[in-house]
Amino acid sequence: MRLIQIAHALTLHDGASKFVQKLDGMFQKLGYETAIFAHKLDARIKNEHIRTMEQFDGTAEDIVIYHMTTGTSFNKWVANYPHRIVLYYHNITPAKFFFGNAWGSWLKCIQGRRQLKGIVKNTFYAWGASEYSCAELRELGLTEAKPLAAIVEPEKFLERPVVQPIQDKYNDGKLNLLIVGRGVPHKKQDEAIEIVHYYKEHINSDVRLIIVGNMKPSFEKKLHHMVENYHMQNDVVFAGSVSNDELCSWYRVADALLCLSEHEGFCVPLVEAMVFDKPVFAYAVAAVPETVGKAGILLQNKSPQYAAELIRDTLASKEKLQQLGIERKKRLQELSYERIFGQVKQDIAHITELWAKQV
Repeated sequence: MRLIQIAHALTLHDGASKFVQKLDGMFQKLGYETAIFAHKLDARIKNEHIRTMEQFDGTAEDIVIYHMTTGTSFNKWVANYPHRIVLYYHNITPAKFFFGNAWGSWLKCIQGRRQLKGIVKNTFYAWGASEYSCAELRELGLTEAKPLAAIVEPEKFLERPVVQPIQDKYNDGKLNLLIVGRGVPHKKQDEAIEIVHYYKEHINSDVRLIIVGNMKPSFEKKLHHMVENYHMQNDVVFAGSVSNDELCSWYRVADALLCLSEHEGFCVPLVEAMVFDKPVFAYAVAAVPETVGKAGILLQNKSPQYAAELIRDTLASKEKLQQLGIERKKRLQELSYERIFGQVKQDIAHITELWAKQV
């Protein structure tokens, strides 16, 4: 018996793709024979253990674990696989967030929600990136659904070398507020600009917003237009797509992380910021509250005045910062490699037991 992980696509810097490989490492550590296959494989991934679906050689004795992230024609193959599978549901962004701004993504998300129903029917056990994701699976009738958080290994972030130009230029005494994620409308980088504009005009002009992430061109154009209208060209940095070393350097110079997204299935940047011991301010929606726990400040609304004043008051309170620091350490312990490995060990034992009953 092998544990075979399958993904529609594996790409170099994608969080889900990294998770597949880390999970494979855990399976091997537990003594299982493993394999990874992808319908689409990024040529930049240098891992001989990963093969394309043209080479798929799964048998009735193998347990297939499918990582679902969106709608795709490949999902039909999964739904029709002749043996029941294990599903890891990374969550699918509700299609409404792409309506009118990204029709291709809108269609994929609608397609994905429909295809999820068929895949669930062919699933005997599921992991979700969060309880939020598992609740969605249970609504579709899948009772065996359990959260399994993303695997974040702090030491691998902290050992990254400092990118000196970033450190030298931006560690200058200004308040650096960082937002990390894809540049698409529902991630709400535009609202971050509004918050920083209010902060600059009404609280302290020594503030800077750093926007990290690959941007959708039309949305980036809107953001630049906002910045120009507010005369904030010197107060907003568009870092774009960055390397791992650059990402870690941006976390190092940041004073706090903002997350204003309207939908998250887990949100890895929240945990990454905790690794660098940075305060987190996040809009309380979808899986964000359970990812943050007590380790950050949850925004109940996103009005610029409310958010800016909350940031100011929190960062000015030594007592609050100390308490958040304590909670960050607790949350990172809950999300540690050792804890997740222990859960995977228990869950795989249960999965193989269920599998043996149906073979």
